[in-house]
Amino acid sequence: MKKLLMLILLCMTANYIMANALNNPVTNPCIQRPELSGCGANSLSGDQSVTVVPNRWGAIYYNSMNMAIGYSRNNTKGYRSAEKEALRSCIRAGGGKNPIAPNGEGCHLMTKYRNACGAIAIGRGGGAAARSHKYKEQAEKEALAWCNQVTTDCRVYYSDCSRDPRYVVTD
Repeated sequence: MKKLLMLILLCMTANYIMANALNNPVTNPCIQRPELSGCGANSLSGDQSVTVVPNRWGAIYYNSMNMAIGYSRNNTKGYRSAEKEALRSCIRAGGGKNPIAPNGEGCHLMTKYRNACGAIAIGRGGGAAARSHKYKEQAEKEALAWCNQVTTDCRVYYSDCSRDPRYVVTD
């Protein structure tokens, strides 16, 4: 009889605890960043709910023969999918043509990135450079610097970031 009474009391207490936990609002939500494991890595404590922020990939392709630029941004399937999307975009930007340069390349991969930003700078004669960085301004600055080492009159033709808006960039 004691065992039965204890079991009933335990079941009643467990239901009360579960109901109480479900009715309390979350006081300290946590956004889980892909490169960190769980909320503990984000230095939060207390009651937490976890929001998994998905990775997003981007890629930039370029064809110096017709100066076509192709890009993908916020691709959630992975690097290969982002690269294929950017290649298709580059061929479309070239009027559906992908002429081959003397170096044997048509549209070719300039940079790829995950949860970051990319930029491509093109200068006189079609010389180009692309870079990626966690900050868009820095990616543009680096692309310009590398482009100016190859040619002159460089300017940024495309730059964008590929990350979920909930993703927090830290130094």
